[in-house]
Amino acid sequence: MTTILQEAAAGRATIVPWTVERYHRAIETGFVLEDTAVELIDGFIVHKDRAEAGKDPMTIGDRHRIAVLRLAQLAPDFERLGCFLQTQQPISLPPINEPEPDGAVVRGGIDDYMDHPPGAVDVSSVIEVADSSLSIDLGPKLTAYATAGIAQYVVADLVNDRVIVHQEPTRDSYSRITAFVRGETVQIPAGSGFVQMAVDRLLP
Repeated sequence: MTTILQEAAAGRATIVPWTVERYHRAIETGFVLEDTAVELIDGFIVHKDRAEAGKDPMTIGDRHRIAVLRLAQLAPDFERLGCFLQTQQPISLPPINEPEPDGAVVRGGIDDYMDHPPGAVDVSSVIEVADSSLSIDLGPKLTAYATAGIAQYVVADLVNDRVIVHQEPTRDSYSRITAFVRGETVQIPAGSGFVQMAVDRLLP
C-alpha cells in the first residue's frame, strides 16, 4: 500500500502546502492547536525532533537540552549589542516556512515583535542543535534559511561532535561552510558587533 506522499512523488497526486498565512489562521481559529512541539517546514506541519539519535523521537535528548540552556545563558551578551537571542521561538519565512530554531539572533528588542514573529530581515543568525534531526537541519531547514537570505546558519552537530557554520547564502544553499571543533570559537553577528561563542558550549 502506497502513501499519499509516494503517490505525489510519482505524479499521481498533488499536495497543497500549508502557507504561513493559512497556518496562522488555523491556529487563531483553533483548527490547529498552538503547540511548541511543531513547526512549519516546506508547507508541512512537522514535529520538532530533539531526541538523541536512535532514541524515541518524542523525547528530548539530554545533550540537546543542555546545549540550548547553555546557549540561552548568552542572552545578555547579545542585548548589549542592540539585539536579542530568542530560543525555540518562531521566525516567519513566507510563503511555506515558519521554523522554531533552537536559537535566533534578532535585531532590536523583544517589544518590537509584540504582534508578529521576526522575519528573515530581522535575523542575523540562526542556530540549530542537531542530533537525530541532523538530516532535516542540514536539508530542508538549511534550504529554507538560505533561500530567505539569512546571513549565518550555525548547526551544532552532536552526532559528529562539531559545529558547522554556514555563511554567504546563495539561492538555496550557502557558499561558505566551515566546521569548528572543540577548543575553537565561533563568531556570531549581533547588532553592532559580534558575540564570541565557544564551540564547547554547544557540544555538551
